[in-house]
Formats: sequence, C-alpha cells, structure tokens
Amino acid sequence: MRELVRAWIAIGTQSVGGGTSTLLLIRRYIVERHGWLSHREFTEAWALSQLSPGIHLVALAGMIGQRIAGWRGVIASVAGMMVPAAFVTAAMTAAYGLIANEPLARAALSGMAPATGGMTLALALIMARDARRHGPAVIVDALVVIIAFAILTFASGSSVLVIAVAALLGAFALRRERPESGRAEE
Repeated sequence: MRELVRAWIAIGTQSVGGGTSTLLLIRRYIVERHGWLSHREFTEAWALSQLSPGIHLVALAGMIGQRIAGWRGVIASVAGMMVPAAFVTAAMTAAYGLIANEPLARAALSGMAPATGGMTLALALIMARDARRHGPAVIVDALVVIIAFAILTFASGSSVLVIAVAALLGAFALRRERPESGRAEE
C-alpha cells in the first residue's frame, strides 16, 4: 500500500498540463515502473474509464487502485492523486494571479499548447503500439479510428452516435479476442 500511495502522490504532484500528461505519467508508473498492470490491461482500464461520468482520470485511478489492492487501493489511489494535485493547483493559481499580465507568463502559456499536442500524439502512438494485433482486426481498428476522427473533426455528427457505432464495429472486429483484465488480482 505504501508503494501504491507513493506512486499516486508522485503522479498527483507531477501531472502538470492536463489529461494527456497525467495519463502518460499514470502509464509510466503503473505499467512500466511497477508492472502492476500489463500494457493491455492499462489500455482496457483507460477505455472503460471513458464510460464513466465525470473526470475520467479519477475513474481510472479508482479502477487501477481496485485492481491492485481492492477498496483500500481505490481510496489510496484517488486520494494520492487528488490531494497533492489540489494543493499544487491552488498554489499555481495564486502565483499566476500575481503574474498573469506579464509578457513572459503569456509566452509560457502559448508554448504549452504545442507541448500538450505532442504529448497527446506520443501517448496515442505508444498505446497503439502496445495494443497492436495481427490479421484483419488491425485494419478495421485503423479504419474505425480514422473515420470517427474525420466525422468528429470535419462534420457535425453526434459524438455519442459516432462512439456507439465505433464501439459496435470494434466489438464485431474483436469478438474473438479475450481481455486480460479477467486475470486474478495480485
């Protein structure tokens, strides 16, 4: 439990920049550093957390904590991530209020968008690499992602409908594949 709390406190204090950077940190600590979940289990947990209302990263923290240490893991993971992040956010907000009109502060904020975009692309490539499969399913996956992206970016389609259709296509294409998340808890 101590190691779990330490990991989430590290994530909570370092997760500057929003969802993508936090997701990348969670993946590095949980999958790469500690090996508590496999790459595939992490991707499955992230996909499932997208179905929850509210903040998806909090749902992901709770789900990972539950898989690792049961209900105590849920409390340790969510609190470990949220409490330090709340303190850091409050301190940074107060500090920014003092320098908001400075040209250097505005320039720094302008540079954050490309960095966040790069992290988003890098994380997508890492997760795609980890989730690769052989055979025609990978072609269907790529087509579904490209079509859904195009519809949501360039058309005015309902995002709920696009997600539902993509989920059905993915379920059909991957119907023979078994998830890893059913394995015994550690």
